[in-house]
Amino acid sequence: MQSLKHRCSCRAYASSPDEDQVAALAITAAAVSLPGTRITLMDCPKGFFSGLPFVGRIDGTGKCAVVLRKKNDPFGALYAGISGEAFVLEAAAMGLATCWVAGTYKKAKVRPLCEAGEKIVAVIAVGVPENPDAPIRKRHPLQRMCGTPPEQWPNWAYQAAEAVRVAPSAVNAQPWHMNYGHHTLRLNDSKRHMVDDGIAMLHMECAVGSRNHLWTWGKNGCVAHLTVEDES
Repeated sequence: MQSLKHRCSCRAYASSPDEDQVAALAITAAAVSLPGTRITLMDCPKGFFSGLPFVGRIDGTGKCAVVLRKKNDPFGALYAGISGEAFVLEAAAMGLATCWVAGTYKKAKVRPLCEAGEKIVAVIAVGVPENPDAPIRKRHPLQRMCGTPPEQWPNWAYQAAEAVRVAPSAVNAQPWHMNYGHHTLRLNDSKRHMVDDGIAMLHMECAVGSRNHLWTWGKNGCVAHLTVEDES
């Protein structure tokens, strides 16, 4: 939860992680990878990342994490989002910055890392931030993402929704909508952005903490239901 509060997407780095940090990141990558997913570290040469209009190129670090998944797993992209964001939050806890990158990198440099039956989901730049106090990018108001006023929800549901609000998403689109009722918070995404949905679920899990809770899959536009009987 502490990492959620200060994690932000970083494109300007002062340096790569040092040897001890790389070793810790490698252990973390193995620990957070759900079945059917794999995260591996690689050196990224200068020019590995390309720029985006009005955003600029990722620069200053020579290290990234590659997030891979099994091609035939229907939940692979969602699990990859959960696993990759767990890696991101662990890196933030080490004082490192990260940035999810889905397409603006040289895929030919990454493909040799794929094992049989795997595909690349994304790469995650990781390094020492040039500006550790950089502000988090603007987010939608929480009320805009919720079907009913979230301030009327139990505290756990409000905190879980707020955790989703600060989650990273492709082009910062924040594609989620949430509804609460009958001890359950529902995460909705009509277009099913599976990686982003996995990231949101991981943030919800962090917010719930040690409370007894249950996840169930949703249907159609509902990604999943999170139920907490203890609504304190």
